[in-house]
Amino acid sequence: MMRSMFSGVSGLRTHQSRMDVIAHNIANVNTVGFKSSRMTFADAFSQTLQGAAAPNVETGRGGTNPMQIGLGVNVSSIQRLMTTGGAQRTDDPFHLMIEGDGFFVVGDNVGGLMFTRAGNFEMDRAWNLHLNGLRLQGWEAPWGLGGPQRDADGRAMPIMSGPVDGIQIHNDMRVVRPSATGNAAFTGNLRPSDSPIVRSMNFHDSLGQTYSMDLRFTLNSTLTPPAWEVERAGSITRTSSRPHETFDFAPGTAGSWEPLGVTPLVFDDGGFPVIAAPTDFVHYLSILTPGNPGITNDLNFTFGQTHPTSPTPANNFIRIDFSGLTQFERTTTAVAENVDGMEAGELVGLSIGPDGVISGTYSNGQSFSLWQIALASFDNPAGLAAMGGNLFQTTTNSGLFDGVGLPPAGLGTRLLGGTLEMSNVDLAAEFTEMITTQRGFQANSRVISTSDEILQELVNLRR
Repeated sequence: MMRSMFSGVSGLRTHQSRMDVIAHNIANVNTVGFKSSRMTFADAFSQTLQGAAAPNVETGRGGTNPMQIGLGVNVSSIQRLMTTGGAQRTDDPFHLMIEGDGFFVVGDNVGGLMFTRAGNFEMDRAWNLHLNGLRLQGWEAPWGLGGPQRDADGRAMPIMSGPVDGIQIHNDMRVVRPSATGNAAFTGNLRPSDSPIVRSMNFHDSLGQTYSMDLRFTLNSTLTPPAWEVERAGSITRTSSRPHETFDFAPGTAGSWEPLGVTPLVFDDGGFPVIAAPTDFVHYLSILTPGNPGITNDLNFTFGQTHPTSPTPANNFIRIDFSGLTQFERTTTAVAENVDGMEAGELVGLSIGPDGVISGTYSNGQSFSLWQIALASFDNPAGLAAMGGNLFQTTTNSGLFDGVGLPPAGLGTRLLGGTLEMSNVDLAAEFTEMITTQRGFQANSRVISTSDEILQELVNLRR
């Protein structure tokens, strides 16, 4: 009787623990990024009354199985289910959902790094992107004073992985300084029958002021082979920082075009560029500012140099690449593209792409990458330890975080903006578990009460 009461008590205890797990799941049915748990049971050790015996040919006796009395039940495991929860759209630009594997990395200088699937981030007054005060971690774009760092060709340098840091849109990222145009390219088609063709191109000086110029493409059939000659067409117009104010630099005045040694553009019979030397389809525009570089009214423009030699500090060369053009007898589509340089601009908006790149949009129409969100990956995500607040920490069975992480693409996943991952609790399954747990608890309580009645009868036999 004592053994049956012990088994009943252990059954009550384990079923109460199971009910605690179910209650915790149901309580978090609407918790962002919550991962439900499941409890499994295993029978406790057994008391062996008689061991097993093998069949005996000599005696002619058959084998017997062991006789054992079980002593109750124990909790075998509490498994965390890491399946993805449902998506809930919020349209908040700082709400993110991981579509696939991985965890957001958050932390501060006190508690270190922790991990979460909850993406309900928000921005504070210091422009920190955080979850309940813990800053989202990532990699900062190479950013200089007032603008992105650029390589030798003037392109913004890519974001490189490294030790994660808390994401903050710091002061330097909120304003971009003006920069002069250094590179431009023309792409598209030049139809011979449309000659001459005029196309516009805008560019900037070091003060960020915008200039508009026209280039005339003329097919010269007297050359051998026939080739396109490029020269200025009309005046150059500068738009100042004050609205509706323009300056016209007409030919023969300070700031006029002065074509020098224009190299014709030659195409083969198939309509593609004939490039014998790297400079064949590259021309330069030289912007010369005599005296004080800040006096933009004294600009002089020289177009057509195939390569600048020994530029002085006062010269600003714009490299114009025409190798992206073709010559087919079809619609003319030539256009100036990839023209760098810009006016000064202030940050007017932030967006987060599926690749986890946080981009800033500025009042000058430019957009730059500011941060890359890093995700953590673990060999055994179910081995993470829950710390409350939708946060997890590593354990010896989850695998460790390398301190760097991976971009979403590195995990074969992506981020969904304006969307949250909700709890993966299945209410129907939880209610079913609740009913079966209740029935198990009731049955074990009846075992205890019945055993108690039998013991009471034994006591009464002595009277």
